[in-house]
Amino acid sequence: MDRETELRLLDECVANARGRPPAGDDAERLVPVAEYTDAARFGRERDVLFRASLNLVAHQSELASAGAFLTRELVGTPVLLTRGEDARARAFLNVCRHRGATVELRERGQCSRLVCPYHAWTYRLDGTLASARHRHGFPSLDVERTRLVELPCAEAAGFLWVCPTPRAGDDEADPLGDASTRALLDELTAFGITSCVVFAVERRVWRANWKLIVDGGLESYHFRVAHRETVGGYFKDTGSTFERLGDHFRLVLPRVDIEALASAPRERWSIREASHVLYSVFPNASVLVQERHFDVITVTPLTPDQTLIEVSTLVPDPGAQGFSERARGFWAANHEFTKKTLHEDWTLAEQIQRGLDAGANAHFRFATFEGALSQWHDRVDARLAAATP
Repeated sequence: MDRETELRLLDECVANARGRPPAGDDAERLVPVAEYTDAARFGRERDVLFRASLNLVAHQSELASAGAFLTRELVGTPVLLTRGEDARARAFLNVCRHRGATVELRERGQCSRLVCPYHAWTYRLDGTLASARHRHGFPSLDVERTRLVELPCAEAAGFLWVCPTPRAGDDEADPLGDASTRALLDELTAFGITSCVVFAVERRVWRANWKLIVDGGLESYHFRVAHRETVGGYFKDTGSTFERLGDHFRLVLPRVDIEALASAPRERWSIREASHVLYSVFPNASVLVQERHFDVITVTPLTPDQTLIEVSTLVPDPGAQGFSERARGFWAANHEFTKKTLHEDWTLAEQIQRGLDAGANAHFRFATFEGALSQWHDRVDARLAAATP
């Protein structure tokens, strides 16, 4: 984030804190609850929003050196990521070209070759076929042209991004090249996220529609109530500000003492000290910028009422010496507190999901000060409409 943007956002937060936060330009909005339960809509969301887009899948520190690999299940697609000898990150369908077995069963590791556990067909880290046992039995096999099916993959702002649908033809256009996405990535880079490592990860399936998970992160109206035992006392109620960056959103969540900035020299103003900054990254991730570290939340829709959520705590790279005992304890406590806070949201999401079929509500109601919610749903609807034949 450049300094001009940082000061502009802090000015808005201070102004809001001194009076009643503005209602914004968004009207009150009603959203049909059927959008959270309808199986046909859910299928279209997975196909249009997730399977056709680059999804944030990992931090670069998880694929740091040549020979490293990761496996992921991405909206029903088995994905294998590798770091080649040329230092390039690549993504493939984790499916053998012989009889379709899963090539790599481990979640992560280090190797020079990828060996299918069924018949030991062996692949290089760039996906090319290195060998097939009893090669003479496959007279029509073109070894030079046989390779794992490659997926669109990008590395930017310290993250690895993968589209689970193979690219048609040889389209090499930068999938993260639109101006709004580049602006978001530049802001994350400026915050120092590329010099971090993953400290801890939690993966868990929650019984709630994926949109309920996203909804909970796009407003602060619930903080004082839902998070009264955790972060509720630290932030302004309905005091967040937001800005849309293309399909993405940036929210600034000011601390309760934000007004104190007005009496401090502007050169000492720091958005990381005075607030939390949350980036909602289309289609599947949120990145929370805290004072000393980052939390990354990714969602993978499984069914209309089930979502796999991964929470990663990213902290400054300690270097070759590793974490001291004190630092390890500090970051572990941060990770646990983050999980506790987020679990409060997702427990509520599960409760909401259970009540959707009860018939109490035909619609959900978004307030005028919940503009990020309304605009995010507008973007989802617009994407689905654009993909309708």
